[in-house]
Amino acid sequence: MHVLAFCAAAIVATWPLILHPARTIAGGLGDPLLNTFILAWDADRARHLFRGLWDAPFLYPHRHTLAYSEHLLGIALFTTPVEWISRNPILTYNVAYISSYALAGFGMFLLVRSLVGRTDAAVLAGLGFELTPYRLAQTTHLQVLMNGWMPIGLWALHEYFRTGSRRWLAAFAAAFILLGLSNGYYFYFFSIPAGVVVAVDMVRRPNRRARTAIDLLAAALVVVAVVAPIAWVYFRLQREAGFVRSDEELAGLSARLGDYFRVPHGGWTWRGLLIVGGGERELFHGFIVIGFAALGALAVRSRSVATYVVVTALAVWLSMGPGGGPLYKWLFRIVPGFNGLRVPARFSSVVIVGLAVLAGAGLAWVLARLPRRAGVAWTIAIAGIIVLEGQHGVGLADVPAANVKSWDRVAYEWLQAQPAGAAIELPITQQDDFHPFTLTYQLEALRHGHPIVNGYSGWKSMLQELLGGAASPLRDPSLIGRTLEGLQAIGVRYVLLHEGTFPAQGDAVVLVDAIHSTRAQIAEEQRFGRTWAWRLRGASPVSDDGRLSRIDPSVVSLDASQQQGRLPLLVDGDRDTRWISGDPQSGGEWLAVHLSRPIDVGRVQLATAERSLGDYPRRLKIESIDEAAHTRVLFDDAIVDRLIEAMAIDERYPVMNIDLPPNRTATLRIAQTGHAVSWWAVHELGIWEREP
Repeated sequence: MHVLAFCAAAIVATWPLILHPARTIAGGLGDPLLNTFILAWDADRARHLFRGLWDAPFLYPHRHTLAYSEHLLGIALFTTPVEWISRNPILTYNVAYISSYALAGFGMFLLVRSLVGRTDAAVLAGLGFELTPYRLAQTTHLQVLMNGWMPIGLWALHEYFRTGSRRWLAAFAAAFILLGLSNGYYFYFFSIPAGVVVAVDMVRRPNRRARTAIDLLAAALVVVAVVAPIAWVYFRLQREAGFVRSDEELAGLSARLGDYFRVPHGGWTWRGLLIVGGGERELFHGFIVIGFAALGALAVRSRSVATYVVVTALAVWLSMGPGGGPLYKWLFRIVPGFNGLRVPARFSSVVIVGLAVLAGAGLAWVLARLPRRAGVAWTIAIAGIIVLEGQHGVGLADVPAANVKSWDRVAYEWLQAQPAGAAIELPITQQDDFHPFTLTYQLEALRHGHPIVNGYSGWKSMLQELLGGAASPLRDPSLIGRTLEGLQAIGVRYVLLHEGTFPAQGDAVVLVDAIHSTRAQIAEEQRFGRTWAWRLRGASPVSDDGRLSRIDPSVVSLDASQQQGRLPLLVDGDRDTRWISGDPQSGGEWLAVHLSRPIDVGRVQLATAERSLGDYPRRLKIESIDEAAHTRVLFDDAIVDRLIEAMAIDERYPVMNIDLPPNRTATLRIAQTGHAVSWWAVHELGIWEREP
């Protein structure tokens, strides 16, 4: 009966989503669609016994792209049958979304009823937890909404300490695992309330410490055994790719005390008493919950109340991030993976656990002092206020092309029938320049089975940033051919262009014409309405130009058209320093390398870095000048293809290799002959001699 009540509250809170769950989604077409994709991908991999789970088909050529965001396996465990039966990722996501509300309410009901012994107070505490305005602020983040496992885990932990039964400890471990597999943040966050509860009981019952410690150690080992293989993927990716959050990034996503009285857009402001917050700092949990929590903390003298006062205080403190004091900074430095957490303010999901328990104690104290009829009336009135100031109706968005037949779908069916190979879809944009069509590309990749260069997740692909940015070679028709060659070299075999999604139709026409001009690289062309599809020819094999040895930078002298004072940075061995032209590329920039003796220069190596990707030379001319001052052109072409190849190897510090024909060179002149609004940057310059 109580479960049905919380399910009904979930339907009311998410109304009118229940009317069109197969084609609409709450919270817009950003993160909700990303989580839709992830749940569908998890279900797909479950069919294959999770083979290839981490290599989700987006942000090619990156590996382990599922780990760029939450994997949501704890949710997929329950939604996979829905996806298999319905084959509708939108419906699957909405089942999880609505269920997260009911889980939260019923979980808190179980915890509070066990602590205060009153059903009416537990129902109200459950509603306060389920309908907190904070859930409206986190509508787009399904993983945050899954904190309903927290009260269930705490309920089981309290029952273990009360009864000593290891079955309750097993239930706690299971809830902990499901919570953490739903949201990786929660492995860290839930350790706070669980740790406080354990510490209080260990102090209270010294005669049972040894047995309890052994039991808890066994439970911890089970949790670690389940989690370790998954955590290792994230830790390894964080280390290899440098995925660490900076103090500056955390500062804007940390809470201030005033944020706990800021409501989300669409929330009830109590007629202007509260102000609307922004970003992740809309942390209001409702006056009913806050008020009765204060009453419970002040009026009720019990161990459980003291426990959850400590839990709430610690969670508020940690939600303030590095600016809140030494505790967060210590955890940031010491605890593995903690420095990868992006939003300290999300500790508010633990704050509401503590507040709801304390509110349950306060409500029980009040209701116990009222006559039965008055108690029922007060319960109904308080429930109404919780609904009023909580979440009551969400904004919905229609998902484009959700199971709708279109020319795009026909193009994807053509792609599905093609041999293996990656694809790029146009238009392509940078991640921060978000457009819903990017996630439509991702969802369609589940059907056609080809990895795509495009994508949207928690971390960026520098290849997508380059191709989707203002300095993209796709914006320059003269560079399209070399761009396609670079994409071919890294395994891209298909290009899809959707005319209807370009903001300016003239841009689509120019791009189509430019691709048409590269006939030598096109193996097949198809047109489906306003959608174009091309299959590219395979990349040409690269020949080995013999043995090469690097010239010691100390035996050469350098000159440049400008910024001569920065020339030592070209050969200082530091990949983060750079020589720059200092002015937009105008076609007159050059570098000169004066060799100590004439040699056969076999290769020129130009290294750049992530921060300089837009500053690549639009066209290079490399000239050999021998000891008789005779000049010979060794290379004259765009090098964006080499940049793309280099980024596939190391996108943080790409190294472009330009192999040269046999020559005898005393001075090597490297000239930038293209035009761009950005300057020309080189982080490291390497010259390689071809050995006889």
